[in-house]
Amino acid sequence: MREVKIESLEKLEVTEGEVRILANCGELVLIFPHALWENAISESSSSPEPTPKELGELQTLKRRLKEYAEENSFATVLEVVPSGGLGSDQQLDLVLRPAGMFAVTTGYVFLPVVLPEHMARLGVSLEEETFVEQAYLVGAVAETQALAAGDDRLKALSIRGRRCSSSRFELAPELWQVLSEDLGWRDVEPVAPAMGADDRREG
Repeated sequence: MREVKIESLEKLEVTEGEVRILANCGELVLIFPHALWENAISESSSSPEPTPKELGELQTLKRRLKEYAEENSFATVLEVVPSGGLGSDQQLDLVLRPAGMFAVTTGYVFLPVVLPEHMARLGVSLEEETFVEQAYLVGAVAETQALAAGDDRLKALSIRGRRCSSSRFELAPELWQVLSEDLGWRDVEPVAPAMGADDRREG
């Protein structure tokens, strides 16, 4: 990784396709594709607090997931389910399992803001979990570090930015069905997982 310290900004040029920043007395030119620049600006200026609209969408998702499961005769539709072994205070807001031999039991936790510590706590409880096979922490807002902490069994999903720890093709089918049909999502922006301890040891 190469680091360059920015000591001065001389000029900012905006064209249709990109943003160019002249820095360090003109010795350095930073070129951003317009979409990337807009995303960086919105991320840096957005409040960590969810808006009423984002909170409303979160509640709609929770309600519609349960209704979808009931309408489609899921084998399991449970609310407020303890998670983990003895002594765990973790609970899942919703647990769903479609009918069918190879169906997967999925747990959902809905929070206004998903933080990395929420992912860590739920991850620990899932290690001792025998009923739920995978889980989603769904937030009106989710920190990037929380999204990057996802793995095969635990994922984070953010209403803001429509971002997730995985691509839409890896989402639980019922989750994507509700997101796309009821909430109008066309896609999710996947966030690459952070390097785990095992990866660091191998590298």
